[in-house]
Amino acid sequence: MKIFTSAIILLLLGISVIAQDKNQKTLEDEIKKVKNKPAWIIKYDKFDDITSVYLGGYNITKNTGGIIKGIDGRRNEMFIGFTFSGETLKESPKEFVVSFALYKNRTYPNDERTNMISDLKLLVDKDRVTFDSLGGDSILSKLLGGTTTSKFKVSRDKYEKISKASSISIKLGSIESEMSQKQIELFSQVLELSNIKK
Repeated sequence: MKIFTSAIILLLLGISVIAQDKNQKTLEDEIKKVKNKPAWIIKYDKFDDITSVYLGGYNITKNTGGIIKGIDGRRNEMFIGFTFSGETLKESPKEFVVSFALYKNRTYPNDERTNMISDLKLLVDKDRVTFDSLGGDSILSKLLGGTTTSKFKVSRDKYEKISKASSISIKLGSIESEMSQKQIELFSQVLELSNIKK
């Protein structure tokens, strides 16, 4: 009887661990509950066996008062996300990505696109946070029809700090902007989406 009870407990523990993993359907269901209804992408690359998850599409240059003169005011959209091996998220990621779509029909002074691809800075509650550039974002570029993209890597500890911020100022190349509350909340929403409860 004791062996049978132990086997049942081990089986239930195994089932509870399996139940905490997140497949694409589970991630989609959780994204649909995000209150600000961001654009989202879940893309599995069968050749590299990697799934990428992005939420966002928020314009970082909206209502900036024309910080860059001579720009036509088109969008520069921010996406936040993470990647994981395989088709099922089995453990919380250690790194996140912040990506930007820089639309090709904009005119940039002095080839500003080059700086945007490699230069991102945040002031998170007035503390400076720097990022490692990963160059262009091939997934976003393909999905958005060849749009110039930039992708930055963020460690989990930095990301968690950003997700708890009350104010964030952003500088991408020479674009400067204050993030809206909706944009700041996106960081915590993506963090929650990435969590695996053990």
